[in-house]
Amino acid sequence: MALLARLRARYGAGTTIVVVGASLFGALAQQVVRDRNAAGDDGVRYWHLDDAGLDLLGCHWHCSAAADRLIADRLGDFVATLGLDW
Repeated sequence: MALLARLRARYGAGTTIVVVGASLFGALAQQVVRDRNAAGDDGVRYWHLDDAGLDLLGCHWHCSAAADRLIADRLGDFVATLGLDW
């Protein structure tokens, strides 16, 4: 919560912040977003990082460049639904 408050202070209330949740931490990320939304901050959104199809062939089971591209495409699709005026 403190991190989101610092982001708000730095970038303003009109900035959309996307909180990403994956596997183990997804429920915690969703709770942070719910708490911020309940506090009146509707510019914080949750996005679930679907790990289906990720190869985890990078160092120490991190994503490879190919998996990073897949994640970027999925995140781009999500951001496109937010109606942001860039």
